[in-house]
Amino acid sequence: MEQRYAIKNCVKLKKSKQEGYGMLRESYGDELISKTSFYRWFKIFFKGNEQVEDKPSSGAPNSARKEESIEEVRRLVMQDRRITVKMISKAVRVSIGTVDTFLTEDLKFHKVCAKFLPKIFSDAQRQFRMECCTNILNIIAADSGLLNKAVTCDESWVFTYNPENKRQSAQWKYSSYPRPNKAKMNRSQEKAMAVPFFDSKMLILIEWVPEGQSVKKEYYLKVLERFKEKLRKKRPQH
Repeated sequence: MEQRYAIKNCVKLKKSKQEGYGMLRESYGDELISKTSFYRWFKIFFKGNEQVEDKPSSGAPNSARKEESIEEVRRLVMQDRRITVKMISKAVRVSIGTVDTFLTEDLKFHKVCAKFLPKIFSDAQRQFRMECCTNILNIIAADSGLLNKAVTCDESWVFTYNPENKRQSAQWKYSSYPRPNKAKMNRSQEKAMAVPFFDSKMLILIEWVPEGQSVKKEYYLKVLERFKEKLRKKRPQH
């Protein structure tokens, strides 16, 4: 209620929404109401409404009714995590602002978007991956030097010319000396893909992909043949 009076005062001072929200955030910190509630009340007062309390018709509950409503909101959210505030308001028969307060302040809920993943694994796939990782850990435990024998590869785009950034070009100087000059240069538009093979000690082979070459299975098979020959020469024990 105190923050509603503060919002009302911001409107009377002819502050913009952004200015008013910044003032309240500075004053109340973590106790600040949600941005949705702030903008809703700002709009109400901006239209000339002087009423700070919820209207009786809005369904603002008393203490006993409030606990029941909060529990009902919790139940609805747990049944459907994508339910909207408007749908909850209609089902519980309280105002949208009250539902927003229940969700963010009483229940400490925050609505977030789903995180995109390359793939969502099934339980069987997760179990298989866990077994593979366990087997690898057991093999490493039996042979502590195994990782030193492992060889891996990577793919990386390499630019023909990649200029230094400001931090890389920094140098020491006396305070009486002038600041060094450096011409601003853009990164080259020409680039090539490199496929390096390496172990924990050295670079074994670096394969430069020809321009216009698609890096597909057929190409990688040829690269692996050249890599095997190079590895045989550098590491005859294998």
